[in-house]
This record gives sequence, C-alpha cells and structure tokens, in this order.
Amino acid sequence: MTLTDEQAMAQVIEAARQIARVAALTDVTGGFMFESCNDQGRAPYRGHVEMSFAIPEGADPDGYFGQIAAAMVRHGWSEGPPPGMCPFGEVIHNEAVLAVICHASGNVARGSVQVSGECANMTDHRHDGKTVGVDVSEQLSGS
Repeated sequence: MTLTDEQAMAQVIEAARQIARVAALTDVTGGFMFESCNDQGRAPYRGHVEMSFAIPEGADPDGYFGQIAAAMVRHGWSEGPPPGMCPFGEVIHNEAVLAVICHASGNVARGSVQVSGECANMTDHRHDGKTVGVDVSEQLSGS
C-alpha cells in the first residue's frame, strides 16, 4: 500500500494526538517531517512527529513514561517494538505506527514521543523542503 503525503502526515499526527489525549499529556508541542526509510535519503518515506510534553513535577520520569505506555496498551496499542526493531526508550506500536517515549533532549523537565509511520510514501522529498519539519503543536492538542 502506498500513502499520499496527506495520508502519511495524518497517520502520525493522529497517533501522536491520541497518545497526548489518552495519556493526558500537558504542554504538548511538536513538529512533523518526512523521513527517508533508507540511508540514501530516497523514497520510500514515512511521516514522523517529534512531540514534547511536560513531565509532572515530582514524577519519576522513567515511571511516568511507563505509565504513558501502559495507558496506550490499555487503549489497544502493543507494548514494545515490532519484530526486528530495537529502538531505545519506552516503546509502543500499533499496526502502522511506532512510538518511542523518552527524555527530551537537553531538558530534564520534558519528555519526548517520537512517532514514526509506515515506509509507504513514494514521493521524492529530497528537494521539496518537507524533510525539515513544520510545527503541528495545535493539531496535537486538539481532539
């Protein structure tokens, strides 16, 4: 199955929005970009969202990340990565999307969820600027 740009974007934004809503994350921000699924930077591409959120004051970050993952498993996601993948962090996935929950780079008060979709977008994004990223914070906090 091939995904259009719009479908690849919607796939990961909806998954990130669902994580933010189900886990009741606060102060959510994020960006979307297309990411090549190979080392050459060529198609296929996948949608990718990097979402940041506030870690509640006094919470143990690793325990909190586990609570987020557990909430998503109760909501129908699977715990851990799909077969053959070994990402670092608290990992959950559904049929089409992988999410890695961990510390935000350089900020101990914030967590991060990296949401990656299917490698099914065949558009050549090498020169169209869509691998840079755009702010989708408003879409992540909506319902």
